[in-house]
Amino acid sequence: MPANDNAWDRQANLVSAAQAAASWARARRAQWANAPSPPVGLIETAPVTEFDFDPEPAEAPPVVDHVPAPAVPVHPTVFRAPDVNAAASASAASAAARTLALAAPLVPWLIRGGIAAAVVAGLFVGGRYAWDHLPSLPSKSAATSAEPKAERPMAKAEKADPKGDKAPKADKAPKADKAAGPRTGPGTLQVTTTPPGAQVIVDGKARGVTPLTLPDLKTGRHEVLVKGDGGSVQRTVSIAANETTTIDEAIFSGFVTVYAPFEVTITEGGRVLRTDDRHQVMLPSGAHELRISNRALAYDVIRKVTVVPGESTNLQLTPEPSSITVTATTPAEVWVDGTRLGDTPVNGAPVPIGEHDIVVRRPTGGERRFTITVGAKPYTLNVEF
Repeated sequence: MPANDNAWDRQANLVSAAQAAASWARARRAQWANAPSPPVGLIETAPVTEFDFDPEPAEAPPVVDHVPAPAVPVHPTVFRAPDVNAAASASAASAAARTLALAAPLVPWLIRGGIAAAVVAGLFVGGRYAWDHLPSLPSKSAATSAEPKAERPMAKAEKADPKGDKAPKADKAPKADKAAGPRTGPGTLQVTTTPPGAQVIVDGKARGVTPLTLPDLKTGRHEVLVKGDGGSVQRTVSIAANETTTIDEAIFSGFVTVYAPFEVTITEGGRVLRTDDRHQVMLPSGAHELRISNRALAYDVIRKVTVVPGESTNLQLTPEPSSITVTATTPAEVWVDGTRLGDTPVNGAPVPIGEHDIVVRRPTGGERRFTITVGAKPYTLNVEF
């Protein structure tokens, strides 16, 4: 037989076998829908049939379009498939059908899950873009640069002692530089004034005129007096070793304002100081000792004041009260500046220093009036009716 006829016969046999397997698979699928599936492992598979083609041509089986389902069901325990490829195709088709049947209810949920995943991905991408580009949000570089700063002290604290579990010892304080040595030695005082040329006296000893620098003062407190044409200023300074202390003063006059209940005379060192209409007297700045007196009242006191350059210092005089004694030839009432003092005789009643109006009045009628000046010494008044 020619080789072409032999090839055609083989192809026809394969087509017939495939059609028979497909028909059988459709019939079995219809039966599986109603009958239970045989247990796995009870199905015996027929050995693969090898086609041995004789040199002689064999009769081709008739082509069958449809194989009717057998009247008697096949025993569930033994089944011999006509072909392995056909059985595999039928099993794959059945598995695909079952998978589609089970997956059908999950399709809506899969769609919803996909939508949710897309929304989450969009939010994530948008958040990353805002983090990287918007200026109002902290940048990644700032966050990353802040992390090492927080970790540096932890790295030192977490270092363990190689010999044990004890905590590492604290760093010792740096030792003082031995070359610097202790802070000993004299200090420096710099004195400047306005105007310059004032005399500088330190601890009662004259040291020169301003501007002046004294580099040899001992450490501690010192009394410094600066005297110029416009006055003087006294200061107490503290000198430290190897350090410089400065004094800068304005040396010019100030004012003293005197308040007294009567006329007074102000003198300093025997020199009479004149006051203006505001009861002020101009004095050089510094400390002053003023004598304030009134001869008529026998008042004489000394007051110390310190004048500040360009400022006014108030001096309020409050003399100690004096006393008065009033007698009369007949019983009478005594009135002082409109206030009843008592009945005669009045002995040593306190009254302020200065002028006073005295009225002595009898109960039966008649009175006597007097204007007296009470000084520092006690005053006595005798009235006759």
